[in-house]
Amino acid sequence: MADKDKQQEKEQDSLDSILASHMQERKKQLYRHSLPAKRTLKEMLALRTQAELDDLCYNLMVEGVSKRKKAELIDVLVPAVEAFAKKWFPTALDEQFAFFTHLSEKEGALSLEVRDDDVHLDYLHAIGLIGCGVKEDKLAWYMPEEVLAVWKSINSGAYRSLVELNTEAARLAAGILYYYGYLDYETLFERVMNYLEEAQREQFTVRDFVGVLLNAASWETVIVPVHDGMKYYTVVDEEVLDHERRKREDLVYAPITYSEAYDAGDPNFILATKAYKDLAQYLVRTCGKSVMEAAFIVGEVGNIFQNDDKLKHVTDYLGDIGVMTEKNAELLKQLILSYHASIPLWRLKGHTLKSLRHKEGAAGSLVPFPNREHRKHKKIGRNDPCPCGSGKKYKHCCLNKEDGHRR
Repeated sequence: MADKDKQQEKEQDSLDSILASHMQERKKQLYRHSLPAKRTLKEMLALRTQAELDDLCYNLMVEGVSKRKKAELIDVLVPAVEAFAKKWFPTALDEQFAFFTHLSEKEGALSLEVRDDDVHLDYLHAIGLIGCGVKEDKLAWYMPEEVLAVWKSINSGAYRSLVELNTEAARLAAGILYYYGYLDYETLFERVMNYLEEAQREQFTVRDFVGVLLNAASWETVIVPVHDGMKYYTVVDEEVLDHERRKREDLVYAPITYSEAYDAGDPNFILATKAYKDLAQYLVRTCGKSVMEAAFIVGEVGNIFQNDDKLKHVTDYLGDIGVMTEKNAELLKQLILSYHASIPLWRLKGHTLKSLRHKEGAAGSLVPFPNREHRKHKKIGRNDPCPCGSGKKYKHCCLNKEDGHRR
């Protein structure tokens, strides 16, 4: 146990060293920038390297410029950034709004009061909306004149309301994906719209919604865009997940209240069920883990169950990190299985094993696979047992949920 603890400490120290080195290199790159005499887009871009301009072309999807010289690239990028700003600002979130408000209120739209370790700003810098340079031995951030003009033209009371709506919708989407794992854009849009008031829904199209989510995914790492939708950041393979869910056509998605979705949309959200707490507290009290270490380990166990669902892979993981031993294996397995039963599983469309009370399952899998051979095309009567396995009549269980989804 002691040897494994030392190995873990060594690996953590190595990771911390890599992260520190990365941040140091990042600061070095930022601090090499100087402030332009005039804070225009052309002057700002002229101070960027060829590689940075190429990256900006890629980020803004500017095509046909691969062989152009730096001066030619700048001529193309100036109107491209300005046009992009007009499309991007309507997708802004609360934190972004606060940052641009802060810059716009400073003389010359330049601030020395922004922390140089805020990696969020790398995103805004990479899409050309802000520039940076050293002033008075500090890193200054600024808005180019053309971007500032776009900001002033759009900033109003109505725009502030739009930003609030964007932020709410993005957080609800992240919360929904916490429970479901992955959804295509259309389905995710419909589910988020169900939470909003009619006046709010009228402000949003699917296109607007996708733009907000793509911005949110670049700002935070909670949701990740895939070719036709969004997934929660811990989903390993959304295609495998979608395939698993299609095996359960009779199972409706678990209902999620507004509060549940909104709370789960917080990047630091933890669904602290009793089973979660029991497992985490065991790791702290018996295995000598800190609260943060215990939270991380339980989170990893949950991720394995969500993506793989093999108990052996969980026990192997706990053995590898020195938590599971022959002495505590049985007790720890019981805690793990109890925790597993309390997790809203993506492949079960957000239901927990405990809530479904399934009794039949596939060999080698902890998630029961419904036996659908005899009911694949069978119409379910209102007074028949509910196919979800709750033991209730269909009319008192999932019929109402399905009607609710149709509405």
